[in-house]
Amino acid sequence: MNRIEQDEAEIRRVHREWWGSNVGLDVERMRVCFAPQYLMWNLNGHPYYSLDEKVALFRYYREHMVPTEPPELWDIRVTVDGDMAYLTAEGILPVTVTSEEGSGSSLIDAMAPRYERRGDQVLFRFRETSVFRRDDGEGNAVWRIWHFHCSPLAPEDEPRPGFGDTARERGCRGPVETMN
Repeated sequence: MNRIEQDEAEIRRVHREWWGSNVGLDVERMRVCFAPQYLMWNLNGHPYYSLDEKVALFRYYREHMVPTEPPELWDIRVTVDGDMAYLTAEGILPVTVTSEEGSGSSLIDAMAPRYERRGDQVLFRFRETSVFRRDDGEGNAVWRIWHFHCSPLAPEDEPRPGFGDTARERGCRGPVETMN
């Protein structure tokens, strides 16, 4: 493998670890994927300004809304340019609501009927952009996520403005990778 292929493989590995850590909200597994000065624009619509805030968010959600299965991701694209890279993907995050508070966010109200369900799980469709730097925040040349932006993805059967096609018609859900 050349250097860019090695970098892409490592970025994909870190990305899989990050999403795998969501199952059960494993703080220690998640922590090694991010730089300390990390910035998150969460699916819930709120910003989190450091790894410490992200840890607090994981602990909060353990009490209210827990991903109990790995997310399904598709259309994962990685672009590497020197010591910077970004990754984009679309996916579904299955969560189990464990309290009346649920997500704590009106943007992703887990009790809203608009969300697809599978048994007791709510399926959140999302899209993400993650920014990576070859810097662990301590000066070591190690790939870490420095910024993560996640937002809702339109329903599979909603027509795309300007085109009228749907994600389902475009076949936008495959191939799917499961992040364990």
